[in-house]
Amino acid sequence: MTKISRENRTIHQTAKVALVAMLVVWAGLQTAQAQTGGMNDSDPAQIKAEISRTKKDITKAESDLRKTDSLARTEMALAQKTEERAVKDRERREKEIAELQGRASELRKQIETQKSVAARSGNGIGEITARQKNLARNLANWCDSLLVRVQKSVPLDVEPRLERVRALKNDLLSGSSTAEEGISRLASIIKEEIKSGDEVALLNRPFTLKGGETVNAQVLKLGNQLMLFMDEEGKHFGFVERKGDGWETREVEGFQDRLAVKKAIEVKAAKQPPQLVPLAIGTRVELKNGGN
Repeated sequence: MTKISRENRTIHQTAKVALVAMLVVWAGLQTAQAQTGGMNDSDPAQIKAEISRTKKDITKAESDLRKTDSLARTEMALAQKTEERAVKDRERREKEIAELQGRASELRKQIETQKSVAARSGNGIGEITARQKNLARNLANWCDSLLVRVQKSVPLDVEPRLERVRALKNDLLSGSSTAEEGISRLASIIKEEIKSGDEVALLNRPFTLKGGETVNAQVLKLGNQLMLFMDEEGKHFGFVERKGDGWETREVEGFQDRLAVKKAIEVKAAKQPPQLVPLAIGTRVELKNGGN
């Protein structure tokens, strides 16, 4: 804008000078003609009129020039303010850009730190997952050992007990059960097996005889060592005892042996006082009514 104003001012000044020069030249020509007698009587008046018009034109031109100068100064002031504002804006933007670059650099550092933490966490999670899987496999091996023990234990509700252990093993291997849950379930099963192996209980339940016949009977369970049974009709008496790695169901036929089985069951049922009962297996068991 400053350059344009200067050019405008130069043009107007040049025009003014040219106008004045033309006026001087024209006046000189007229004067020369008048001295040589080439003009009539009305020429001086015409010359004055032309001079007056020329002066007015010059005055108008000077007024226009002053206006142009004023506009030029205004434009120069505005241009200066605009330039100063542009400089300040540029400085502000440069400062903002520097701040943004600093923030971006800090954010990149934070991102790298978070990535490093995430990578370490991922490694830790992978290690924990591997340990949990290994623990689940170990618990499944414990289930195998427990299955063998249940199979060798007293033959009472064996299949439901085995199924419970198998279900836990399958859940551990498939991942549907966590290691923590597996430990809790396995501990519960072991506690029940230990309790069953220690307790002396009298049960009323269906009982399968050696020949495959099922009768309703009273079954006296002596921990994990022996079971005595007597059917409701009093026809079948006997016990289930260990034989090698398994169990054998054996009925007794002698009167004394039947009486011993009956007495043992009645003592446990509190129908007779606590006493030692000789059994046909050569074992004397002390039974207390209502307890172990």
